[in-house]
Amino acid sequence: MGLFDSWRRKRKPETMVKLEKPAKPLPVLTEDGETDTEGTSQDIVNLVAEYERLVKRREELQVERGELTTKLDSGELDANEFRRQLMSRIQEAAQVSESLRLTSAKLTALGYRGVLH
Repeated sequence: MGLFDSWRRKRKPETMVKLEKPAKPLPVLTEDGETDTEGTSQDIVNLVAEYERLVKRREELQVERGELTTKLDSGELDANEFRRQLMSRIQEAAQVSESLRLTSAKLTALGYRGVLH
């Protein structure tokens, strides 16, 4: 086998098995046999409020990043201070994005369809 015969060494792609998940989560039964819809609806309300808070914070971080750039251009910040503040904003934005992803996944798992990705 030669150096440039990589096409011979390529592995065939393994087939992926997709498991089907139920469209709607199963209701939780309480001790008296009734379904727990109040707890689920309260969870949804809390998660929607958290989702909206995170979206608002993400927009605020975008505005703050623009303000930092303006301050750098006008000379109010030196390059080192700008870099330090920008990196902290980027780290916070990454945390907000991850929290948004997790919150929207939880909402989707609870059957809430109002969250757009």
